[in-house]
Amino acid sequence: MQLINDNLKTLISFLKKKKADYYFISTSDEYLNEYVPEYNMRLKWLTNFSGSNGYALLSEKKNFFFTDGRYLEQANKELPKNFKILDLNKESLTNFFSDFKNKKILTDTKCFSKNLIIKISKSLQQSNSKLIHDRKNLIDCIWSERPKEGIEKFFILKKEKCGESFEQKLKKIRPVDNQILVITSSESLCWLLNIRGYDLENTPLVFCRAIITKKIFEFYVNKKKIPRDFVSIYKNIKIHDISQFDQRLTKLSKENIQVDNQLSYFFYKTLGGNKLFFKDDPCKILKSQKNRVEILQSRSAHLSDGIALVKFYCWLEENYKKKKLTEFLAAEKLEEFRKENTNYFSLSFPTISATGANGSIIHYKPNRKSSVLKNGELYLCDSGGQYYGGTTDITRTIFLGEKPPEKLKLIYTKVLLGHLNISMLKFPAGTKGFQLDSIARYNLWNDGHDYNHGTGHGVGSFLGVHEGPQSISKNPSNVSLKPGMIISNEPGFYKNNSFGIRIENLVLVKKSLFKNFFEFETLSLFPYELKLINFNLLNNIQKDWIRDYHNQIYSKVSNFLNKKHSNWLKKKIKISN
Repeated sequence: MQLINDNLKTLISFLKKKKADYYFISTSDEYLNEYVPEYNMRLKWLTNFSGSNGYALLSEKKNFFFTDGRYLEQANKELPKNFKILDLNKESLTNFFSDFKNKKILTDTKCFSKNLIIKISKSLQQSNSKLIHDRKNLIDCIWSERPKEGIEKFFILKKEKCGESFEQKLKKIRPVDNQILVITSSESLCWLLNIRGYDLENTPLVFCRAIITKKIFEFYVNKKKIPRDFVSIYKNIKIHDISQFDQRLTKLSKENIQVDNQLSYFFYKTLGGNKLFFKDDPCKILKSQKNRVEILQSRSAHLSDGIALVKFYCWLEENYKKKKLTEFLAAEKLEEFRKENTNYFSLSFPTISATGANGSIIHYKPNRKSSVLKNGELYLCDSGGQYYGGTTDITRTIFLGEKPPEKLKLIYTKVLLGHLNISMLKFPAGTKGFQLDSIARYNLWNDGHDYNHGTGHGVGSFLGVHEGPQSISKNPSNVSLKPGMIISNEPGFYKNNSFGIRIENLVLVKKSLFKNFFEFETLSLFPYELKLINFNLLNNIQKDWIRDYHNQIYSKVSNFLNKKHSNWLKKKIKISN
């Protein structure tokens, strides 16, 4: 990796002209989504970092990069050599900035939450330093070959795919009296309006904003993306071009404005700062609890996914020895099998197809020159699909060969035990996700092991594969797990430069037989890697659960398979007593 690239050199030269000491930038854009379109991958263009969570502080002499445990190894491989890389779990941004003396830091505050910028600004004030808003976005000014924004028309979901009409949803969130509700989340509005689009590669969003009162719904979107039938169906909506949204905010009354806690700092200042009424976006908790139709659509999507996965792993087992299969080719083949389903829309995220040591990179993304799958190695595949109505995400780790080493079986089984602990769990109403996290880690912790990511993230309904506010992680959250929520169950283990193991299913929170208790229904439909399990470490209840789960997979999936694939699946689901 070179010491510094030309893009960074250009930025630094412009920074001098602005008489600023540093430039602060993140992987996010003005929509504050986890993933961004190619034309907004500013940090990647500058530094080559391709992950979805990172912050960079750039200058002529010193460059700092902050990310979480999922991307530390990736950052070390992708960033120029002169970057100091810091773990966000160990070094907070606000504490870091408190050491700066008499510095001017340029940043586009549209791309950061108001909470983060307020905290950083307070830290800088103590040392006579300050953040300066980059009004024109310096990166956009110097990025001469920046890709153009796509202009594809969005589409309207039929009620049989989403379960509730726009009018029904609007009644639940509409302000009363003279309140004004400002929604800046595109994902919330796509859910509310039952629309989906093409503005993100793996998430069917159209970028939009809205201002809602008791009587008026103002919808802000690129007008070129509006389909012909939208105006006739949504007659009571006032449509404006999204370019007018910032200016419209300056004209709103400074009182009774409700905004999301995750509002960008730029909008926070535009709306008048402290006069605002901060509350969680009302759409977020509503869309996290899937209705009856959304649950049915999710089950259907997971059935389609299960069929594709059986075909893929059967094909992989037959061909990895005969042909020089690369991680990239395997990922492409998996998508081919998913595309056989007429309800398939796209991947739900770039497929993590990783063999051997690459499996230790938690969010590894193969390219055309990726590694060849080899006999005697672990192969980790984390993938998912967007289907009309449902979103999937599943990880399986398999062994390429007949007899895996006992040390791999031991670690795989410890990961599986954590996965089973969550799968089989019953918990009282009011339980938060962070209260369950250690249950998944217990068996690994007993051996002095851990994994550097959360145990579970929320999943949308034909929307974001990472959806809040629900999660299972070490990070405290006040959000209780409630019926209808879909969440991942994905403990893992990663040995740097050696291998990675992750086992992931999506699960649905539902009522238990016990009063005021909930449990999980497993949605994903593909068997575990039986030859990697040390069954001596499992009790009879855990063995029975796996057996029942595998039998469910076969009963649901086999009817849609030919004889070859059905026989292959039958062999894969048998477990020892």
